[in-house]
Amino acid sequence: MKNTHRLPARMDRGFTLIELMLVVAIIGILAAVVIPAYQNHLKKEKFAEVIAASVAAKSAVEACVQKLNTGTGCDGGTNGIPADATGNPGGLVASVSTKNGVITVVPQAKDGILATDTYMLTPTPGTPLQWSTSGSGCIATVLCK
Repeated sequence: MKNTHRLPARMDRGFTLIELMLVVAIIGILAAVVIPAYQNHLKKEKFAEVIAASVAAKSAVEACVQKLNTGTGCDGGTNGIPADATGNPGGLVASVSTKNGVITVVPQAKDGILATDTYMLTPTPGTPLQWSTSGSGCIATVLCK
């Protein structure tokens, strides 16, 4: 008869402490990167309401500039441009105003959006009319880029 040596069966008892610590560390690193990016995404998504508030005035200013060949005189409440509006209870828009074709939308300070994150659209006459957001406060916070 042969003499066979059997090694004792090793009982697996789950993960070691080091393996568990590595998993926790990896999850922590991912969370440190993902959570701020997600918060910025939410701010941009909410800021879309501020941008959308300019749409009615934008199309009216385009018609006014086409008619007058200049932005001068294209003010809120004149030449077919909607009157300046303030207040939007429950919303993110504090005011929408138009002066010489320049549309300014001021957000309410809430949900991570500051009142200084203004959205300004400046028309440049031409064919077609070009819009610029260069004077906007939202550029610094990257909400309207």
